[in-house]
Amino acid sequence: MNKINLLEVYYDDYRTHGSAAATAMIEKIRRTPITVVPEINDDIFFEAGRLKAAYKISLADSIAVASASIYGAALITADHHELDAIEAAGRIKFFWIR
Repeated sequence: MNKINLLEVYYDDYRTHGSAAATAMIEKIRRTPITVVPEINDDIFFEAGRLKAAYKISLADSIAVASASIYGAALITADHHELDAIEAAGRIKFFWIR
Protein backbone atom coordinates (compact mmCIF):
# COMPACT_ATOMS: atom_id res chain seq x y z
CA MET A 1 0.00 0.00 0.00
CA ASN A 2 1.40 3.34 -0.95
CA LYS A 3 1.44 5.93 1.82
CA ILE A 4 -0.75 8.18 -0.37
CA ASN A 5 -3.45 5.50 -0.24
CA LEU A 6 -3.01 5.11 3.51
CA LEU A 7 -3.70 8.85 3.69
CA GLU A 8 -6.99 8.24 1.86
CA VAL A 9 -7.99 5.66 4.49
CA TYR A 10 -7.04 8.08 7.26
CA TYR A 11 -8.88 11.12 5.95
CA ASP A 12 -12.01 9.15 5.11
CA ASP A 13 -12.13 7.63 8.59
CA TYR A 14 -11.29 11.02 10.15
CA ARG A 15 -14.13 12.69 8.25
CA THR A 16 -16.59 9.95 9.14
CA HIS A 17 -15.60 8.98 12.70
CA GLY A 18 -13.18 11.62 14.02
CA SER A 19 -9.53 11.86 14.94
CA ALA A 20 -9.27 9.08 17.53
CA ALA A 21 -10.99 6.53 15.30
CA ALA A 22 -8.85 7.49 12.31
CA THR A 23 -5.65 7.17 14.29
CA ALA A 24 -6.79 3.81 15.66
CA MET A 25 -7.50 2.62 12.11
CA ILE A 26 -3.98 3.53 10.98
CA GLU A 27 -2.49 1.68 13.95
CA LYS A 28 -4.65 -1.34 13.13
CA ILE A 29 -3.41 -1.33 9.53
CA ARG A 30 0.20 -1.03 10.71
CA ARG A 31 -0.25 -4.24 12.73
CA THR A 32 -1.23 -6.20 9.61
CA PRO A 33 1.22 -7.73 7.14
CA ILE A 34 0.52 -4.87 4.72
CA THR A 35 3.70 -3.13 3.60
CA VAL A 36 3.41 0.64 3.36
CA VAL A 37 5.55 2.05 0.55
CA PRO A 38 6.63 5.51 1.77
CA GLU A 39 7.58 7.06 -1.57
CA ILE A 40 6.64 7.39 -5.18
CA ASN A 41 9.79 6.27 -6.95
CA ASP A 42 10.31 6.79 -10.69
CA ASP A 43 8.86 3.38 -11.60
CA ILE A 44 5.63 4.13 -9.71
CA PHE A 45 5.61 7.72 -10.98
CA PHE A 46 5.68 6.79 -14.67
CA GLU A 47 3.41 3.75 -14.34
CA ALA A 48 0.83 5.79 -12.39
CA GLY A 49 0.90 8.46 -15.10
CA ARG A 50 0.35 5.87 -17.83
CA LEU A 51 -2.50 4.25 -15.89
CA LYS A 52 -4.20 7.56 -15.17
CA ALA A 53 -4.06 8.54 -18.84
CA ALA A 54 -5.16 5.14 -20.16
CA TYR A 55 -7.97 4.40 -17.71
CA LYS A 56 -9.01 7.90 -16.56
CA ILE A 57 -8.84 6.87 -12.90
CA SER A 58 -8.16 9.04 -9.87
CA LEU A 59 -4.58 9.96 -9.08
CA ALA A 60 -4.65 8.01 -5.81
CA ASP A 61 -6.03 4.90 -7.56
CA SER A 62 -3.38 5.18 -10.27
CA ILE A 63 -0.71 5.24 -7.54
CA ALA A 64 -2.27 2.22 -5.81
CA VAL A 65 -2.41 0.18 -9.03
CA ALA A 66 1.10 1.23 -10.06
CA SER A 67 2.49 0.33 -6.63
CA ALA A 68 0.83 -3.09 -6.72
CA SER A 69 2.07 -3.68 -10.25
CA ILE A 70 5.67 -2.62 -9.56
CA TYR A 71 5.90 -4.65 -6.34
CA GLY A 72 3.98 -7.68 -7.66
CA ALA A 73 1.34 -7.29 -4.97
CA ALA A 74 -2.43 -7.70 -4.92
CA LEU A 75 -4.56 -4.61 -4.49
CA ILE A 76 -7.22 -4.60 -1.76
CA THR A 77 -9.97 -2.17 -2.73
CA ALA A 78 -13.66 -1.44 -3.02
CA ASP A 79 -13.35 0.92 -6.00
CA HIS A 80 -15.09 -1.19 -8.65
CA HIS A 81 -16.29 1.86 -10.55
CA GLU A 82 -12.72 2.92 -11.33
CA LEU A 83 -10.81 -0.34 -11.34
CA ASP A 84 -12.99 -3.01 -13.01
CA ALA A 85 -11.45 -2.20 -16.41
CA ILE A 86 -7.94 -2.68 -15.06
CA GLU A 87 -8.92 -6.01 -13.50
CA ALA A 88 -10.44 -7.09 -16.83
CA ALA A 89 -7.13 -6.25 -18.52
CA GLY A 90 -5.39 -8.66 -16.13
CA ARG A 91 -2.79 -6.12 -15.06
CA ILE A 92 -2.77 -7.08 -11.37
CA LYS A 93 -4.64 -9.25 -8.89
CA PHE A 94 -7.45 -7.61 -6.94
CA PHE A 95 -9.05 -8.53 -3.61
CA TRP A 96 -12.43 -6.79 -3.48
CA ILE A 97 -13.68 -5.87 -0.04
CA ARG A 98 -17.24 -5.27 -1.24
